[in-house]
Amino acid sequence: MKTSKVAARTVAGVDIGGTKVTFILWSGAAIAYRVERPYAARSSREFSELILKGMGDLRLRATDAGTAIMGTGIGCAGMVDQKRGVLLFPPNMPGVRDVAIVDIVSGATGAPAYLENDANCALFAEWVSGVAVGRRNVVMFSVGTGVGGALIVDGHLYVGRHGFAGEIGHLPMVDRGLLCGCGRHGCLETIASGTGIERYVRSALARGSKSLMTMEDTNSARTIADFAHNGDLLAQQAFKRAARYLGRAAAALINTLDPDMVVLGGGVAESGLLMDEMKSAAQRGSLPLLFEGIEFAMAHYRNAAAAVGAALLADQLLKGQTVYSM
Repeated sequence: MKTSKVAARTVAGVDIGGTKVTFILWSGAAIAYRVERPYAARSSREFSELILKGMGDLRLRATDAGTAIMGTGIGCAGMVDQKRGVLLFPPNMPGVRDVAIVDIVSGATGAPAYLENDANCALFAEWVSGVAVGRRNVVMFSVGTGVGGALIVDGHLYVGRHGFAGEIGHLPMVDRGLLCGCGRHGCLETIASGTGIERYVRSALARGSKSLMTMEDTNSARTIADFAHNGDLLAQQAFKRAARYLGRAAAALINTLDPDMVVLGGGVAESGLLMDEMKSAAQRGSLPLLFEGIEFAMAHYRNAAAAVGAALLADQLLKGQTVYSM
């Protein structure tokens, strides 16, 4: 939990991740209050109660500071219906479906609420007040349990016709590859995510590859990263392989969109083992003219990025500013 002085104008941000929900109050260009709540919701009702409790806490904190929540942004991994304000398929919650999250949150605060994909929120945070300030065209890769993506095109968050643009993790990379959670085979996410890295090491150990790691160590990409930093060749190979595929995907997007910057974020990216190889692979696959002058940057906001971006998104929408490009 983190608390600081809350100013007069306050917005809230909610990040619904794979294992926890992060709630923040954003005021005076900073996080004024933050709390994380782990969850294992088995039903839509349990999940709704968790959200109501978290929003009640935020509202109480704001009231105690002599202010009120003007609006709330909600970022969520998985599929969301932005127009209806419905969370369709939250991650790691098979019993939770079609939650009217915007109605729940706005009802708890008495203020407007807005729903968006978490990767879009993370990039929005970087674009408004992080490493991508002032850039007109930005691509973001968010590498964690899965691979998320988001796009800023001509100074606006690009969401596309159905609102799902930026699903970089589902770019097809390998013919007859591993089965992805989306139901297709060979997606980038099956190779370059934390789960993909774990699976690669597990398979290599089963084939007899030499390593200081055991099968138990393959349950966490963070543990594999620790081995890589300590010189384990298999662990290093796993991250280099993931980074090469991320670079190939980046090259495809560079050749298509001609961006100013590529931002890399997410828990697995924070290992520091992806950027160099990713950039090299992107350069090999990009047209020289389009690669010239492009910036690659690590995300400024770490695990608070989606919550911060959600709050900033709500703030700008409340001001009537144009955020989206279809």
